[in-house]
Amino acid sequence: MEQEIYADLYFLINTSMDLLGLMLSAALLHRRIRRWRAILAASLGGIYAVVSLLLLWDGAIGFFADCLAAIFMVRIAFPLKKEGRVWKKATYTLKTTAVFLLVSMLLGGVMTALYAALNRLELPLEALQGDGLSVWLFALLSLIAGLVTAKGGRFWGLSQKTKGVTVHALLFGRSVTLYAMVDSGNLCRDPISGRSVIVAELSALEGVLPPSLRRACESGNYTEFLSVYENSRLARPIPIQTASGNSMLLAIAPDQLIVDTGKETFEANHLIAPVRFGESAGGFDALIGLD
Repeated sequence: MEQEIYADLYFLINTSMDLLGLMLSAALLHRRIRRWRAILAASLGGIYAVVSLLLLWDGAIGFFADCLAAIFMVRIAFPLKKEGRVWKKATYTLKTTAVFLLVSMLLGGVMTALYAALNRLELPLEALQGDGLSVWLFALLSLIAGLVTAKGGRFWGLSQKTKGVTVHALLFGRSVTLYAMVDSGNLCRDPISGRSVIVAELSALEGVLPPSLRRACESGNYTEFLSVYENSRLARPIPIQTASGNSMLLAIAPDQLIVDTGKETFEANHLIAPVRFGESAGGFDALIGLD
C-alpha cells in the first residue's frame, strides 16, 4: 500500500516536535537555551527527518544516524564553554542528549496514546476521520503531550522549581556572565564589610582571573597566595564554616555587578568567590543569596 507524504508538512511536524523537545529538556535540566539556537537546531532536525525518510534509513544504521543527529542538535542548542575538561564536556553532552531523546520518545508516546483514545471515543470530528491528522489537532495534541511530559518529568524528579538569575560582572577589566541559582542557604558574607558572597564555578571564570589567583583557587592553597603582598590586592580571604569544620574562600570585589531576575535588573554589591563544584549546582554557574 503506497502512502503519500508531503515533505513540507513532514518537515514542519518534526521541526515542531524537536523544538518542543529541546525547550522541555532545557526546562527539566535547568539549562539556558537561546530561542534562535533552539529554532536552528529544530529546523536542522526537521531537515534530517526528511532526508532520512527519503534515504529509507532503517535498523542499526538508522538508529546510529538518529543518535548522531540528536547529539548535533543538542550541541547547537546548548553550546559548550570553550574552557573546561574534555570528559566534563562529553558528560554534559551525553546527559543532555539522553534527556532530549527521552523527552522526544515521551512526547511521541503521549501523542500516539491521545490520538488513539480520541479515535476510540468515535467523536464526530472531521479531524479524526481518515488516516490524516489535521494541523489544529496536531497542535492540540502537542500542547497536551508537552504538558504531560513536563509534569511527568517533575514528578519523577527530573526537574525542581529552582529560581535562577543572570549575573553580569566586570572583573579585572573583563566582563563575564553567570547563571546563578538563588540559594537561601548561601549565607556566606565578608565579616568586615558584610557584603554577601556569590560562590561561582571556577571554570565559568576561566580567562578572566589572573593566573596566580586561578592557580590558588584550583589548588586550594590560599595561604601561600596571600603571603605575597601583591596578591592581597586581587582577592580577600573569607572564613566559612562547613560540615567538616572551618575553611576559607578567596573573594573578588567586582568593578561592577548587575543582577537580572527576568523581571527586574539592579546593581548589587556582592563579592565573587571562585570554587570547584562541578555538577553539584545542577547546571548553574554560581550560587547567590539575595537579601
